[in-house]
Order: sequence, then C-alpha cells, then structure tokens
Amino acid sequence: MRFEAKLRKEPPEQLWQEYCGFLELPLEGYMQMQQHLLMEQITLLGASRLGRSLMGNTVPESVEEFRARVPLTKYADYADTLLMRRAEELPATPVSWLETTWEGGDYPRKAAPYSASMLNTYRNNLFAVLLLSHASKKGQFHVRPHARVLYALAPLPYATGLFPELMKGEANFQFMPPVQEALTLPFSQQMSQGLKLALKKDMNMFFGMSSLLYYISQNLLAGSDGKTKLTDFSPKMLIRYLAARYRSRRDNTPILPKDLFGLDTFVCVGNDSTLYKGELERCWGKKPLEIVGGTEPGLIATETWSRDGLVLFPDACFYEFIPEREMVKNLDDPGYVPRTYLMNELSPNQLYEIVLTVLKGGSFIRYRVGDVFRCLRLKNIKDGIDFPQFEFVDRVPDVIDIGGFTRITQREIEKVLEMSRLNVACWSAFKEYDDNKHAYLQMFIELPESEQGSPAGAEVIKEHLSVYFRYFDQDYQSLKKLIKVEPLKVTMVPTGSYRRFEEYAGHKLRKINPPAADIVDFRGICGLERKGGSNAWQ
Repeated sequence: MRFEAKLRKEPPEQLWQEYCGFLELPLEGYMQMQQHLLMEQITLLGASRLGRSLMGNTVPESVEEFRARVPLTKYADYADTLLMRRAEELPATPVSWLETTWEGGDYPRKAAPYSASMLNTYRNNLFAVLLLSHASKKGQFHVRPHARVLYALAPLPYATGLFPELMKGEANFQFMPPVQEALTLPFSQQMSQGLKLALKKDMNMFFGMSSLLYYISQNLLAGSDGKTKLTDFSPKMLIRYLAARYRSRRDNTPILPKDLFGLDTFVCVGNDSTLYKGELERCWGKKPLEIVGGTEPGLIATETWSRDGLVLFPDACFYEFIPEREMVKNLDDPGYVPRTYLMNELSPNQLYEIVLTVLKGGSFIRYRVGDVFRCLRLKNIKDGIDFPQFEFVDRVPDVIDIGGFTRITQREIEKVLEMSRLNVACWSAFKEYDDNKHAYLQMFIELPESEQGSPAGAEVIKEHLSVYFRYFDQDYQSLKKLIKVEPLKVTMVPTGSYRRFEEYAGHKLRKINPPAADIVDFRGICGLERKGGSNAWQ
C-alpha cells in the first residue's frame, strides 16, 4: 500500500508503530537488532570479493570476532572497486550509485553503491522523519496530502537527490520546481525558481541544507535579481505580503518568512545545523527538525518530536564509536589503531567519531566516514527513549567543512599552494564564522625572509589562492554562487612567527584546525588580537 493511502486508511497509532516503533526499543532490544542485522551483513560480505578482501577468507562468527579481526577502513580501501563500479565484487547488486567530493583523496569524486534493500530502508526511515517532523507529541501527527514542498536539495547523484526519488509513487507531494524540471537546471536557478513558485503558490514543507536555508531566510524576497514584484504573488499570497509589508512599516521590523508562509514543517541537514537552528526558528516560526546522513551510509539519524537530540536508526548501519582521546592519539600518530565502543558503552557529554558498517547489502565495513557526534544523554526519560541521543558536532579535526558545500584537508591546501607556485614558508588553516554566522576558511601565511617586502600582500595571495581553489574544488565555487559568502580570508604573519610559537609552546602549530589555546598564543606572538577560534575543534 502506498504511503499516501496508509495516511488515509490506517489508524495513526498503526502508522506510527510501523515507522517510528524503533523509538520504543529498550537499549537491550536496540543492541540485539544491531547485532542481528550485522551478522546478516557479515554473511553477505563473506560471499563477496570486496568483503573477503577486507575481512579475510574466514568469515567472523560473532560481533566480537568481527570487531577484533576486521580493520577500520577509509575510502581509499574501496576506491579501486567502487570508482570502477565493479558491481560483481559487491555484497549486493547496486540499483543506484551516489557521488560526492572525495576530500583529500586521489580522485575528485567518491562513488557509493545502494542495494534495493538499502533503498527500502532509506525510504522507510525517510517516512519516519516525515511523521516525526509533523508530530507535536509522541504519536500525534498530521501530514498534509499533496503538500507543496520547496525543492532546495542538490539533485542526484548527490545523496539529497534520493529524497524526491524515494517519495515517487508513495506520496503526491508537489515539489517546487518539479523534480524533472529541477534536474535540468543549475542548482542556483533551481533554488531561485523554487522560491518564485513558493511566493506564487505558498508552500507547506521545506527540506534543505542548513546553511542554504539560513541564506534563503535572510534573502527570501530578494529573488535571483534582487527585486520582488507584486505580479510574483498569487492573490492569496499577495494579501499576506501586503499585510506583512504594512506591519513591517508600522512597526519598523523586517518581513520574515513566517509572515508569508504557514509551514507545516521543515527539515534541515548539514554540518552547521546546530548553529543555525535558533535563527531558522525565529525566521520561520517553527523549529526545524535536524537529520543526518551521508553519501556512503545514507540516512542514519533524526531528531524526534521534541527536537532535542538525534537518534540513530538501528537498521541503517551498525555503529561503533571512537572516543575523542583515541581520535586525537590517531591524529598525532597515524599508525595508532584507536579503540571503538558500542552504543551501550558510551558516556554522556563526550565526543565520538562514528564508525559505520552499512547494513542491508552495503559495501562499507567499519568505515570512518569522518563525522563526530556528542553523546547528549544515555536515555531520554521525558520522551521515553531508552537509548543514547546525540548532537552532530562537525567533521573530524583534519577536515574543514565550509557550509556543507566544500571540505578541505591539508592535502588539498598543499596541492593548491603547489599549483599556485607561491613561495610560502609556513601556513595554518581553520574554520571561522563571520558576524552573520557564515563559515569561512581562515589562513595564516608566513612568507620566507627573502620574500619580505614583496608586493604579495594578503589580498594578492588570497586572490591567487582563490583561483586555484575554484579550479581544484568545484564545490568551492558553490559557496559564493549559492549563499554569497567569501570562503577565504588570509592573514599574513611576520617572518619567524611559527618558529617563535614552537619555542614558546614546545610544539608546532597544527596546520589544520589548531586548538583554541594555540590560536590565542599564536595571534599574540604575531601582534594580532588574542582570540581563539570558534569551531568545534577550538
């Protein structure tokens, strides 16, 4: 039965149990489901060439043996098979392939296969998100039939492109612009066209990246050409707009999206969601529901009706967690193998790098996807949830994520510097935020003594580097084009600053995301304002 038919015919409690029933699991039941699905996945892996290459020819017979014998992996361990799309070597036949940027990799893109069973799980969990986002309380929800949905998501082969595809045939949502039209448009035009249709027809639901939602919230009436005409509105929307404009002029307050749209719900995804959610609620009059997913694992986490912490879907992946102290040891010593812990072994208020084994015929085994979560609590008594809830923190410390569009590593910066032929003695880079909460890449650059006095000032070097960043990383261009942010800021520091810092601190300044205390000290040594960074790793 189609999801839309279920909404009409089935009792709400039955629908809730079907899609959100996992929230009733006790921790022991959650772990039993995880272990059962993992053993099923191990069987599939053992029958595949890819699985045997990572696990060995002897198939693990228990979860403990699996964790003891199978190494932690990164994308490089799969590249030869997945980039060539060798379906015959995989644990299940792929019916879809997704792509994303391979930060710091040997090739520009990563590819990830999805089996039919994986897509079914993704679809069911997406419907769980739909119910939870419309729920005012546990089990109490109302999903509007034929809802108008602003389509502010990157299309296939990006992971967010699966959302409308999985809804197809299940629910008659009216995407704006229509999906087939959106696929023919550049992303910036797709977004502009969707906003025009929303102003003309109204909208009920909104899915999008948090940084993009924030930009839209601040610039809703500007449109792509900076002008909003009365002819852009339908009669109903025009009445709302004129009333909002009257109140705006009377009270000397800006027109906010909530003055025009009465959203049923909206859902946000992206690395900076926690930063933006308060402002998004102020603008739209409704608190967004945050979800977490990725190209390799699919949809793995959602907030609940209370929007107070993420839960991990037990049927998407088998989860392991690397504590922050182990993660840092591994950063300092790449040969060190960090310990992992299971969901029933976590501590509240601690940071963990997540390790994923994708279930239902997935290809990734004990995979370090590069995401870090904070365990908020071990159980939520108020909401009746008996297993841990999380907050998404950021990418791992050796990756700089800017607005969810581009991810920059030490290797990529070194390639850009090499291509630019700039004579740079020392550098460091980290994520910062401007006054408008837009993330940007802050770089400290020290020139060699022989270059001091040359005309290569901060702006010249910034422009030089920007050219090569745009060439090397196509997603870097999207930051300026889509959300109108300047993604790079360069600060020149005096010759010898890095040497003086090392003498003072007893260690070198880390190239990517140095700790806050080190940034404060380094700024002081350079004669700059003594302030720390503002991202999760500072």
